[in-house]
Amino acid sequence: MKSYSIPVKLKDSFEGFAESKGLLSIAKDTLVIQFQTKDAFLGMVKSDLKEVCIPINNVIELGYKKSLFGNKLSVKVDDLKILREFPESDNNELTLSIARNDIDQAIDLVRSIKMDLSEKEYKQAINSLDDDN
Repeated sequence: MKSYSIPVKLKDSFEGFAESKGLLSIAKDTLVIQFQTKDAFLGMVKSDLKEVCIPINNVIELGYKKSLFGNKLSVKVDDLKILREFPESDNNELTLSIARNDIDQAIDLVRSIKMDLSEKEYKQAINSLDDDN
């Protein structure tokens, strides 16, 4: 799988009093999101750098939405524990804002992961057919 490194912004945290920015990348079969939260007023109070690893096998849905009001990458997972580190995840879905300059790379990332998941499903289906024969 190709390597990606995309700057992201999480939804405004703590009712808009803080903002979280970071980096989305892929390492082997894992989405890696590193981020730091800082106060939205002066930007002086910062949290420690956090890193959350989301195994691709736990991703239920991955989507990208372009709009006039911002570009969003959404990740839905099958285990809520994965998203507990994010200040503003919505149940089992995490929404990341993508800057206009990084649109093409984000679309490529989504396509690459979906292709990888499709190939794995195909191989599993072929293996189960071979086991039946």
